[in-house]
Amino acid sequence: MNTRTFLLALLSCLVFSQAMPVLVMGQNLDAARNDQIDRLKNYVLDAIQPSGLVRDSLVLNGNSFHPATPDAAGFALVSLSAFDHLGKLADAEQRVVDVLSAYAGQTPGVTPDRSADGHFLHFIDIVDGSDPPGWDDSYTPIGSALLVAGAQFAKNHFPNNATIASLTDQLTTSIDFNAAIDPSLNGRIFLDMGKQGGGVGGTVRPWNEFMLVESLALRQPNNDRALAVKDLWLDVDNLPKRNNTLTDNPGAYAPAFWVQQMHFFNGDFRHKTEFETFFENHKQVDKSYSTVVLGETSRYGITAGVSPQGYHADAIQNHPNNVFSPEAVAAWGDMDAFLEFYNSQLPTTDPRYKYGLVRESATQPTWVPNDAGLVDHLFLLFGLVESLDANFFADRVIPEFIFGDFQHDGDVDGDDFLEWQRGFGTDYDANDLADWQAHFGETAGLPLSAASAAVPEPSTLFLLLPISFVRYRHKRRNV
Repeated sequence: MNTRTFLLALLSCLVFSQAMPVLVMGQNLDAARNDQIDRLKNYVLDAIQPSGLVRDSLVLNGNSFHPATPDAAGFALVSLSAFDHLGKLADAEQRVVDVLSAYAGQTPGVTPDRSADGHFLHFIDIVDGSDPPGWDDSYTPIGSALLVAGAQFAKNHFPNNATIASLTDQLTTSIDFNAAIDPSLNGRIFLDMGKQGGGVGGTVRPWNEFMLVESLALRQPNNDRALAVKDLWLDVDNLPKRNNTLTDNPGAYAPAFWVQQMHFFNGDFRHKTEFETFFENHKQVDKSYSTVVLGETSRYGITAGVSPQGYHADAIQNHPNNVFSPEAVAAWGDMDAFLEFYNSQLPTTDPRYKYGLVRESATQPTWVPNDAGLVDHLFLLFGLVESLDANFFADRVIPEFIFGDFQHDGDVDGDDFLEWQRGFGTDYDANDLADWQAHFGETAGLPLSAASAAVPEPSTLFLLLPISFVRYRHKRRNV
């Protein structure tokens, strides 16, 4: 099939997708979904080590050998919150504390290796957090960002647990995400950080999952680089696209996990309609391509993961062995396709299905993966949970960024002024006060309306400040 025919079919799919019927049979879905959630619970519990550190990947039928990673911990923290929400794990809250304590260096004998600016070594020993021999020695901004996002998610899910809140705050403030942004301010973000601090090696350009690094950097007091490149990551009009999907290169499609990861972890994506539209668009392109070009009747889900040739970041038009991911279709919210995968992988037919559905290859139909990484496999859980509660993730991800929201709780109010007052002269200056005044009354996802409460004049607010605050260090931000 030529490109023009595919694009015409794709356009039809995008335009009429809202009218497509839902064919799922409720009873069969409930049984399959419950079975998979239970298997995924065992998967997460087996990944969490006695130290509290979390293995990056598990062997599906044998002894696991992978070290721990910060990104796996972020996915595990979100998963534990989900199991608690579903009533599946009575001690989920304590397990969250154990994971956070280990990564925060508060567990005796566990000191994760980190860079001078707080970023975690990508692979760390499962017992003490040291550098394991034979594995990548880089310090990872995106892994550190996923850990913090997962911690913030758990903090929002367990709002009355002071220990979770304290450990989350320790982790969040200990990492300088702003330092991961290229100082040339071209929008690029470093793939790795050096042991002594600062970015090293290659960089990535907008748009991809590193949006999360930018989002967390924006919420730090020292956010000058993040502010300068904000519109290169968060303004959809500036982002490269291919056939109405987000990418970092208009000549190529992105792996599905880029938008799926942001959908489940980042409020700057999740709470912005324009970004969520690209999530839906990517789903439809994925499905249409698999049907029209690859000849699949039900399977799709082209994303990163293991393949017969090894690990590969599969994307549309770049997918060796035509591997399809049940994790991806669940994350897309397609329960019909999920059931099709389930019926072809009945749990009793292969011991490698013990942790849930696995990827399938059209060119090698007898192939079954040997292992599954948490950052790939747990999209299966996230999609199933969201099919039960459409607002579970939306209610717990970090709130959308708003200028003047110094507490990062999703609104600009009097509490933010008190936060500004406490940090005036160190973390904040008069320009921050101007931001607060301009956005007073705004709520994440809801712009300030003409009916909002009146904003106090700056002159009135300054009367509330102690005299010692009158002299301050000017800290003009580059926006």
